[in-house]
Amino acid sequence: MQDSFYITDKYLLRTQTSSVQARTMVANEEKSPIRIITLGKTYRREDDATHSHQFNQIEGLVIDRKETKISLADLKGTLEVFMKKMLGEKTELRFRPSYFPFTEPSYEVDVTCFKCGGKGCSLCKQTGWIEVLGSGMVHPNVLRMNGYDPDKYAGFAFGTGIDRLAMFKYGITDMRYLYANDIKFLSQFDRMDK
Repeated sequence: MQDSFYITDKYLLRTQTSSVQARTMVANEEKSPIRIITLGKTYRREDDATHSHQFNQIEGLVIDRKETKISLADLKGTLEVFMKKMLGEKTELRFRPSYFPFTEPSYEVDVTCFKCGGKGCSLCKQTGWIEVLGSGMVHPNVLRMNGYDPDKYAGFAFGTGIDRLAMFKYGITDMRYLYANDIKFLSQFDRMDK
């Protein structure tokens, strides 16, 4: 699905932090509910104004017994609160069906363009939207492979790049500025967000 960086024929720089989710499910021997946020550096062969070859990814995972009725509505509500807190109360979300091998159904989530406010500009390719994260309901096979009975448990997961969120929050039009080590650019940001 994406170009990757190999160190040797056997070693790959990780393209996502989803392995932390799997290790958490396996380590949870009691198979009790899980609610985690993970963070880590990832590497992909991408380089344009809204992507970088390295970025910090944040992922969320919720697993609970089916009688709690965890559903797509919980995922959507969680992401709406998260994005509005991160990017502002006027932020709108759009869910588009997509494919991710570990979730079903899967969705790409777009937010209204920070530059044009959803009207359409060169940054959002005249659509008014920018893709910000992938998400979905945890696939029954993932639950099964990690020791959970998919007839008794359900959950959702999502992942996004923190660097992209910083772009949207602060109106940075090119992600590469974050890595250019330009003191004039970096010093404009207060270390404590108010």
